Amino acid sequence: MSWLEEVEKLLQGAPVQRVGATDGLTHSAVLVPLYIAHSELWVLLTRRSDSLPHHAGQIAFPGGAAEAGDADEVATALRETEEEIGIPASQVLVLGQLDDLATPTGFIISPVVGAIPYPFEVQLAAGEVEAVLPVPFSFLANPEMIEHQVFEHRGKQVVSPVYHYRGRRVWGATAKIIADLVQRLTGTMLVPPS
Repeated sequence: MSWLEEVEKLLQGAPVQRVGATDGLTHSAVLVPLYIAHSELWVLLTRRSDSLPHHAGQIAFPGGAAEAGDADEVATALRETEEEIGIPASQVLVLGQLDDLATPTGFIISPVVGAIPYPFEVQLAAGEVEAVLPVPFSFLANPEMIEHQVFEHRGKQVVSPVYHYRGRRVWGATAKIIADLVQRLTGTMLVPPS
């Protein structure tokens, strides 16, 4: 079985939890890009521009808000990935989806997992994406590499998983999406259920 078939089978092993229509929340989707390099599975993240109105400077997956022309969350994730990092939708093999996530900042995020070709060439959207950050899946799946921090948001305490990788902090929704991916692919629960 190829790694593509294995990941697809593992993603289909548990139902995807959807967040229903919620007033005031913006529907969005991200792509969780996976690829094999040097005989190892990698996850591709982005560093958002410091000038963006939402989540400036954060490490994230390529993605964004749904638009009227998007057929579904897969279409949103693929369109946003092409816009942000230049990987054409035609080069992404969709393998499955992860649980929706409602964020304290007003978004419902639908993560789409897709395989991208390696080597790949990126074209970063000026003003949106500063850089890409490839991370080995083995690092993200190691329970010793994740910590939990408490943040204050609008007067509430929020517990977030946090990774530190090459001087970058990966936390919040991105870290929760990674934890969901790790649980589905390895069976290891990195984040206790909320």
